[in-house]
Amino acid sequence: MARQTKDEKKQSLGQFWTAEIQSAGKDFEKWEERSHKIVRRYRDDRDAVDSRVRKFNILWSNVQVMKPALYGRMPKPEVSRRFKDADPVGRTASLMLERCLEYEVEQYADFQRTMRCAVEDRLLPGRGVAWIRYEPHFVGDDPTQDITQVTTPEHPGTVTEDENNQLEYECAPTDYVHWKDFLHEPARTWEEVSWVARRVYMDVEEGTKRFGDIFALVPMQSEDTKRDVEAQKHAKKKKGEIWEIWDKTKKEVVWVAKGFDRELDVRPDPLGLESFFPCPMPLYATVTTGSLVPVPDYCEYQDQAEELDILTARISRLTRAVKVVGVYNAEFIALKRMMQEGVDNELIPVDTWAAFAEKRGLAGAVEFLPIKEVIEALVRLYEAREQAKMVIYETIGISDILRGQSDAQETFGAQKLKAQFGSMRLRNSQEDVARFATDLLRMKAHIICKLFSDETILKMSGVEFTLDAGLAQQALALLRAGPLKDFRIEVAADTLAQIDDDKDKKERMELITAAGEYFKNALPLLQAFPPAGALIGELLMFGIRGFKVGKSIEAAFERAMAQIGQALQQPKGPDPAEQAKIETEKVKVQGEQIRQQGEAQILPIKIQAEREKAQAAIAKSQIGVQKAEIGMQTAIVKAMQAPEQAVPGMM
Repeated sequence: MARQTKDEKKQSLGQFWTAEIQSAGKDFEKWEERSHKIVRRYRDDRDAVDSRVRKFNILWSNVQVMKPALYGRMPKPEVSRRFKDADPVGRTASLMLERCLEYEVEQYADFQRTMRCAVEDRLLPGRGVAWIRYEPHFVGDDPTQDITQVTTPEHPGTVTEDENNQLEYECAPTDYVHWKDFLHEPARTWEEVSWVARRVYMDVEEGTKRFGDIFALVPMQSEDTKRDVEAQKHAKKKKGEIWEIWDKTKKEVVWVAKGFDRELDVRPDPLGLESFFPCPMPLYATVTTGSLVPVPDYCEYQDQAEELDILTARISRLTRAVKVVGVYNAEFIALKRMMQEGVDNELIPVDTWAAFAEKRGLAGAVEFLPIKEVIEALVRLYEAREQAKMVIYETIGISDILRGQSDAQETFGAQKLKAQFGSMRLRNSQEDVARFATDLLRMKAHIICKLFSDETILKMSGVEFTLDAGLAQQALALLRAGPLKDFRIEVAADTLAQIDDDKDKKERMELITAAGEYFKNALPLLQAFPPAGALIGELLMFGIRGFKVGKSIEAAFERAMAQIGQALQQPKGPDPAEQAKIETEKVKVQGEQIRQQGEAQILPIKIQAEREKAQAAIAKSQIGVQKAEIGMQTAIVKAMQAPEQAVPGMM
């Protein structure tokens, strides 16, 4: 066989995938036609023939009940460590990833809209699909640029930036894919599917910007040749039908156009997801192990729904027949006023009273159309319609408690049993929606960890300024190593349904109550036997990690238990009574010391006073001696001044 040229290879690849798309479309063609009719019935789109026919839109009623039961509020992603042990780095990484997912879900409305649309498609045509992408945005750049040109999973966390392309922000959008715009390889189970594809429509400007000048050769057409006539009237410009095909076997993505025998582009795996496909397994209604062509729920009770429409139409016709109508004797023309005029407390004269009385008066002159049989038929029709509704509710699994109806004479146990039965019937569908949301979040987590920059992850998680820089870098390294391997990402089914809004409050109060009881029972043991503190702490953390709401305060409990452990390792102080006695002795000793210090300070003062007193006494005695000497000298002087005075008795 001659070797193919490059152009021949391209042409062969485009023709191959075009043929694959056409072949797969034929397998789903019957399902698409039936689904289109179901959607029209749900929307109550009627033509001129059916415009006057009265119907009971039980499909719309059931879907309106089922939608909030399956998806009633925004999912709350929960990221936990696969092994719940004391691991600060792992706990920080799981916290960062969970906050990034919460930011993605809450900041961008695409996830909420996609989930609602996918659940509605699950309830109507029977298949809901979502598509994940990676989308970096640059300053001053066009947001419609091709995202696969700027990053690959082989270089995680790096985006091509230069002075002209400065990264502004990154996101992982979740696109809703219409049920008619999704195809996959015909297979028995999802695991056997080797390629998936979605259809998008591009005008010349969009296609040329994405694929280049080759798009000018793509034939333009309406977005869907099977669309309603009214929708085709509003189609202002034609677009090219583009199929984006993800080939799991070759790990590549191929773009082809309807009516064009060459592929528009071929790229290697741009995301590096674990399952390769950028979409999770769709939300299916009823499928078997032999085919992935879904059977819509409405098909399971369409016969009963048609019976309900027939009963409603008959009730409408009989209701129009229930009216007061009759005949009267034309001789007594005055009787016509009784029905046509609004008479009240008024007598109507009869000209020929004798003839009127002879013909049994009013009873003989007027006769009304009997409506007793019509009313009885209406009663039976209403009863039959209620029975038909109950058969439908039993078929689809909507309990009367879920619909907000109950019997006042029923016991609480009977009502609870019916509510549990209805919940059991819906449980599989609720878990499937939770699985679908979980798969989408796991893909988002993979893209965040593999393709987002470090700065984006730190900003989205909000730990840039609240955690130690070294711990944050270790957590980032752990996230880069593989989020799907080290962490468990899930969305609980109960968090999606608007049935019990108080569950979170109950779980928090349960945690507080359990922790309080544990401390109350463990404190005496801890005081009596301090070495048991380590065991008590591990048991406490084992219980805290079991609560989903306890994840946010797990670090606080660990810090508290570490502080308690440090306090227990310190030497034990003396007994309180002994300590009081020691303190008393210390006070006495300190008092004695103070007394002695006081006496030591007073003694020099006393000695100085005694010394001064002695000196004063000496000075006083010296003054006395001086006085005596002065007196003696005075007496001697006086005696010398009078010698002539002889002493008596001397001659």
